[in-house]
Amino acid sequence: MLNNIKLSILSGLMIAVGGTIYLSCIAKGWTPFGAVLFAAGLYTICVYGFNLYTGKVGYIAYNFKNVNYIGLVILILVFNLITTYLLGIVCAYAFPAIVEPAKKIYEAKLAAPLLRLLITGIFCGLLMFLAVDTWKKGSPFGCFIYIPVFIISGFDHSIANSFYNGVANGFADAFTMQNALVVITVVIGNAIGGMLVPMMTRVWKEAKNS
Repeated sequence: MLNNIKLSILSGLMIAVGGTIYLSCIAKGWTPFGAVLFAAGLYTICVYGFNLYTGKVGYIAYNFKNVNYIGLVILILVFNLITTYLLGIVCAYAFPAIVEPAKKIYEAKLAAPLLRLLITGIFCGLLMFLAVDTWKKGSPFGCFIYIPVFIISGFDHSIANSFYNGVANGFADAFTMQNALVVITVVIGNAIGGMLVPMMTRVWKEAKNS
């Protein structure tokens, strides 16, 4: 368990790095460039085998009865969220230029209808599964294709959102009911989206012997 917690914290660290790069680029007017550079975080996570919720949750669909794996995904989610949120507070202090872009991003999320957040979370979950699964199939290019796509499209990534939350809000106004609903909705959306491809391509019944 301890090793999985450490790997989850390291994933949170890399998402914080990617988020900081992205917000810094927004502040400089280089938003598309920032969307591409954000992919460095997921690329590092894939190379080193760190634990990221959106890269793991989709694989639940291959075996819904694997309670141990589901428990692992929940553990990863918790430490991803905690790590990115706390690092968001740290990065807001260290890099004050990123605070204003983060506030604009997160205020829009708090104001969005939950159904919209669910839908954008589903699309993000789909792209994150594809990015990780194409890596596992031997292609590193998915990280640098699917990540900019989800960012520029405005799809919601629960762990990246947690970082923006920390940067934008710190400890003030972060623990509201609306904020909790935003987090939960996007987490669920990412899970649904991540499971779409496995569920649609999985062989659900073994062929009977002829």
